Amino acid sequence: MHRYVKKSLVLLALTMAVTACSNNNTPPTGTEKPAGGATAEPTAAATEKPEETYKITGATYIFGNPPPKDGRGQQMLNEKFNVDYFAEKIPNDNFVEKITAMVAGGNMPDQISFRAANIDLFNRWAKQNAFLPLNDYIEEFDYLKEIPDELWLPFTVDGKIYGIPTWSPVESQSFMVRKDWLDNLGLEVPTSYEELKEVAIAFTNGDPDKNGQNDTYGLAIGQNINPTFSMGPYWQHDTWYHQDAEGNFLPGLISDGRKELIQFFSDLYAEKALTSDFAVVNWADTNNEFYSGKAGAFLIAVRGMSQDYMKTLLEINPGAEFVVLEPFAAPDGSQGFSAGQGYGRMLALNAKLADNPDKVRKMLEIHGFSRNYYQASKNSSDNEDFDWFYGNEGTGYTLDKNNTRVPLNEPAAGVEPFLYFLDSTAWISADDDAEYPRAYSEPKLIEATQQLVDINKKYKLYYPPHVGIISPAEIEFGPELTQMLMNEQTKMITGNRPISDWDAMVTEYMDRGGKKIIEEYNAEIKARGYSDRIWK
Repeated sequence: MHRYVKKSLVLLALTMAVTACSNNNTPPTGTEKPAGGATAEPTAAATEKPEETYKITGATYIFGNPPPKDGRGQQMLNEKFNVDYFAEKIPNDNFVEKITAMVAGGNMPDQISFRAANIDLFNRWAKQNAFLPLNDYIEEFDYLKEIPDELWLPFTVDGKIYGIPTWSPVESQSFMVRKDWLDNLGLEVPTSYEELKEVAIAFTNGDPDKNGQNDTYGLAIGQNINPTFSMGPYWQHDTWYHQDAEGNFLPGLISDGRKELIQFFSDLYAEKALTSDFAVVNWADTNNEFYSGKAGAFLIAVRGMSQDYMKTLLEINPGAEFVVLEPFAAPDGSQGFSAGQGYGRMLALNAKLADNPDKVRKMLEIHGFSRNYYQASKNSSDNEDFDWFYGNEGTGYTLDKNNTRVPLNEPAAGVEPFLYFLDSTAWISADDDAEYPRAYSEPKLIEATQQLVDINKKYKLYYPPHVGIISPAEIEFGPELTQMLMNEQTKMITGNRPISDWDAMVTEYMDRGGKKIIEEYNAEIKARGYSDRIWK
């Protein structure tokens, strides 16, 4: 299904009579004139107004090398949409420097596709009116109307929408537990922190793998208390969920929920039920604690999991089984996970396009086409848009026995049109099946991933209010304060600082710039019109 609006060519009916004048410069109509120079009645034939061929420029980032400027895919794109379209693909390392020079020098292209990490640049230039407000165009295009209201918020300044988000999963991560270990010990799947603590201690002391050795434990975590094992936004460190007496949202790292979680970790540390030297264990080694068969619980996400890690674990423990935890019920009655950011990049249009709305519509038509979602299990060259986008079966791609598209060329060949769009990331709507498990071939990883997908469908997600906000105080003080909190909370877990010092730690955070950070974030949150927590 196309998610864009096609502009119809205007048909102009000829109603003017053609007069026979010797000095008439009007091209012949093809209608024979009556004798004696009488006026001929026109036929009912209609002519089409030629569609203008717009020159459309753009800039975005790329990892690796861009395709050639004159490739087959570029030619196919221009022919299909009757445009002179070129999107400059800038190496990621030079992207910020180059687009900054473009904008500062007055040479901004028609459109820029930013990385999510460039939200500070986006906000700054939006406030300087460098971008075109898009509010009036949203209702014209089906693909824009599909974007949820909460995902427009990060790109809204003073009520004007300046950016279009590119899809990224909103599905949350969770944690998987060794189901075979639970079964060996006669334990149920934990549904609360108290139950998870009991399981973790049992995994430490109860020989869950039945090898007769004391070589297992509960939770695998590493430095900076990662992963967080937060079973909902109430406990999550990077989600602004809690509010003070005045209704201001607070960073999760100083919340009551985080304090409860640090106490949970402290209890487990005392029982040797989590990674003993976690404070100095890097991420790769944290993964190894679980995938070597030592720890019984670890992170799982809907995509980006390592199949090689899973294969390593299954070689060690062929009988390993996994169960994914559902969110825990929080003290305030909520139950669910936090939504992911929901966008991986964003598109902004040059403010100078305000006087050329038809060109804007053509740009949005092309952008909408580039976001079409082709469900992998239904890939077929019979789908003309799919076949064209990927350069035609037999020339640009082939389909393997699992119906997976296999490219026949390197990007440097420039064969496929998708290489030349400013953004070719499909938009997967709430009604679409993203088919995350299809990314894997290992059956047990497929099964665990499907469990997580199902859990995300079962519960509502919390959409944090701070996403996309840039706080000058956060830029100045944030990294140092975050590390201070991580260090002090690590000390609390290991017993080197009492958890009763929590309020003193929070006071230090506030005094060193945290109060200013909270003020700036909440000013922007209120300016967005965000007051009540959004669950959906």
